[in-house]
Amino acid sequence: MSVPRPATAATDATDASGRPGAARTRAAARQLVRSDDLEEALAVAGAAIGEVLDGEAVLRVRTTQHDLHASASGVVPPAALSSLALSVLSLPHDVDGAPQASGHAPGILIESTGGHATCRVWVDTAHPPHEDAAERTLAELLLHCLAQSVDRIVMVDRVRQNEANLERAVESHRLVGQAMGILIERHRITSEEAFEVLRRASQDHNTKLREVARRVIETGAEPDDVV
Repeated sequence: MSVPRPATAATDATDASGRPGAARTRAAARQLVRSDDLEEALAVAGAAIGEVLDGEAVLRVRTTQHDLHASASGVVPPAALSSLALSVLSLPHDVDGAPQASGHAPGILIESTGGHATCRVWVDTAHPPHEDAAERTLAELLLHCLAQSVDRIVMVDRVRQNEANLERAVESHRLVGQAMGILIERHRITSEEAFEVLRRASQDHNTKLREVARRVIETGAEPDDVV
């Protein structure tokens, strides 16, 4: 025997106004929190915020390395957006740090700032909710989730980059040490003198030290002869 679901549970997909219900908003927020792909996070946020505010959402995310625009379809070039959308997303801040209201344009502009990212969303809607409306609160929470997600993705990318830099440093250390060993054995010189030969060849020929060392190892030639 089937048990009918309560009327409140039936609104998981949409609320009485036809807008997304709490379940869909929570699902979008969870996806943002867990996402490790920047383009996916932007698309999820654009779609969810647009649905909550009943309009078309356009995003701008700025970090120290990126300045991206996106919609519900994902990252888009600025040329794909209307001049109005670009203008609103580029508005300066008020004295209190909030983005200036777009008095010349309909819709709603929201901003959230994380440790490494500033996220703005403009939703082109003819009926923007009041500042204390539940829809606006949900949109602000989703944008905050996006800012946190971007922060995490940026940090992960930095860790990966740092790991790559560390691996390159270790490899450089190995190559230089091996090349020094070749010069020490060949010329019966000290380790300091061998390093100075490699360093001087690197500077004189404007070639990275690790590259000079690699060529010495591969060819067996003198440092000045491999650059």
